[in-house]
Amino acid sequence: MFCDEHAKAGCEMKKRRMGTAIGAVVIVAAAVAIVGLCLGWFHPADRDNTHREQGARGTATPSAAVSLTATPTENPNGNGNTAGAGKFKNENEYSLLTTGGMLPISDRRIPKEILPAETPDFTKAKEGGLTVTWFGHSSSLVQLGTVNILIDPVFGERTSPVSFMGPKRFAERAVTPESMPYIDVLFLSHDHFDHMEEQTIRAIAGKVKHYVVPLCVDEILMNWGIPGDRITALDWWEETTIDGVTYAVTPSQHNSGRGLGVANNTLWGGGYFRDGSHSVYYTGDGGYYDVFARVYERFGAPDLMLAECGQYDTSWAQTHMFPEQSAQAAADVQAKWVIPVHWGAYCLCNVAWDDSIIRMKSATTEKGVNLATPCIGQTVDYDDIADYCEQWWEEYD
Repeated sequence: MFCDEHAKAGCEMKKRRMGTAIGAVVIVAAAVAIVGLCLGWFHPADRDNTHREQGARGTATPSAAVSLTATPTENPNGNGNTAGAGKFKNENEYSLLTTGGMLPISDRRIPKEILPAETPDFTKAKEGGLTVTWFGHSSSLVQLGTVNILIDPVFGERTSPVSFMGPKRFAERAVTPESMPYIDVLFLSHDHFDHMEEQTIRAIAGKVKHYVVPLCVDEILMNWGIPGDRITALDWWEETTIDGVTYAVTPSQHNSGRGLGVANNTLWGGGYFRDGSHSVYYTGDGGYYDVFARVYERFGAPDLMLAECGQYDTSWAQTHMFPEQSAQAAADVQAKWVIPVHWGAYCLCNVAWDDSIIRMKSATTEKGVNLATPCIGQTVDYDDIADYCEQWWEEYD
């Protein structure tokens, strides 16, 4: 009797241990899946060269109802990056994960206190002027003259496919959907969760006049209820002009995908915006290669570059730039001023939260690149951009 009871107790204990172990494995697997989705890890092996091969272009015809003057131009490269069957690919041979192992995990990946945000001043916009407000990570509002261009808006608590797990925001929000001004154009660089958040897109949809996106990202927006006649989808190097501002999607070395087994079905890239007075180049996400020199050859030196500078690792060295490469990219495109983005709100890698800005400051000084470092939410008037160079991150651990 005692032996039978003892055996039963042992079996129950083993079951509990097994259940605990299985639960732990499930939690770890879920965490890995969520982080992988955020970073676009789950992609197929065919990741080299360029573009899709079949199908129609994804450019939408603007609606007269919104009084747009949007005229997509033909792709000057004729590179056939069209929206049919197959997967989008990079220009060069590309490996999502690279050798060398991951960088050590810093104990300062997240600051000890929530980073504060200033209250933006969108009234600084003026005819012939340029202002920019960085909201943390890659979300920014560029004002070319009085045209409001919102870039990659992500204002949620987590950059994740689920609300209860994934990288959590460690900075205050400078804006809410209610305080956001009217948006003439919302530009999306690609479909990853830290750049394209459904909750934010839906919340501000009533304030957005038009959307400019890479090929096939329009399909996601339409699934979220955005009318197709308010969206212009562009290939790399294609341009469209809307109300006096010309928008181009530029190549980048990256990837796309918002679900397991769903990868590279939409295009990724950067954006070059210009009117008759100023120009702004946003790199989007991507590894370093010769594209920055080619952007300069095609469009000239931008007045302002919003350069990806964060979330890097030796394990995905071709997918995101290290700060020294971001500085070199700014030198390649001969940017007159550069503001680093893709940092300051979410942690998607192993380095300290301020590692990127510290290294970017050093690298741009060495290369003679003008670096501006506004606080989160601070509205910068380009005429006074030299006044926004304080090393504010040094106040926070």
